[in-house]
Amino acid sequence: MTIGVLQLELSVPDAMSLKDKRRVIKSIKDRIAHHNNVSIAEVGALDEHRRSILGVAMVSNDSRYGRKAR
Repeated sequence: MTIGVLQLELSVPDAMSLKDKRRVIKSIKDRIAHHNNVSIAEVGALDEHRRSILGVAMVSNDSRYGRKAR
């Protein structure tokens, strides 16, 4: 079993509120999860409206599958 983990720190400079940031981050999370078959969640900077930290995880029985993710 192979587990891949990634932490992404994103800047959302045009967000003027948490609502703006969450709309942008939800769109990004949905696109990443759909195209790569991974689990993704916002794990940090939850109360900052111009910054976000995402955690991404993938589990596979073949390490080559994890390396192919776009």
